[in-house]
Amino acid sequence: MRTIVNLLIGLLVGWQPVWAQEARLTNVPSKTTSRTPVPGGIAVVGEFHGRFPCSEIARDWKVAVGPECIKVKWALTLYLNPNTHEPTTYRLRGTLNRSAAREGKWAIVRGTKSDPNAVVYQLDSDKPDVSVYLLKGDDNVLFMLDQQRNFRVGNENLSYTLNRVVN
Repeated sequence: MRTIVNLLIGLLVGWQPVWAQEARLTNVPSKTTSRTPVPGGIAVVGEFHGRFPCSEIARDWKVAVGPECIKVKWALTLYLNPNTHEPTTYRLRGTLNRSAAREGKWAIVRGTKSDPNAVVYQLDSDKPDVSVYLLKGDDNVLFMLDQQRNFRVGNENLSYTLNRVVN
């Protein structure tokens, strides 16, 4: 019965496949397509990959880029102390820093304008003028925030989302 209703609705709104997207109970990590193995172990929170517009990230990190920089690709690994489970360091490989991975400290901070209890990861927590803020959506997805901890809005091709990858 539900399929018939979806078909009728699809016909009314211009024959679009209304059943193409199904609700999921959990957000499942994607498999990596990288040749670089995904780090694992007790000291790794996870590895997250994403692609997003270049100009805003370059501006936040005070990096000069040319007009050919359209997108930034990231592979972010978050590490923690295996004994205390406190954040320690991160390693970021990506197109803004191809010559060497960017490494630094990260911390868990709380709050956005819309949710004062939100879990936010702050990369370069010891350098607030170039920090990157990532909202923890769940264990498998991080949303990049701006310097005031507001959501960034992507475009039709790129979003400000990092997704967990596994081997």
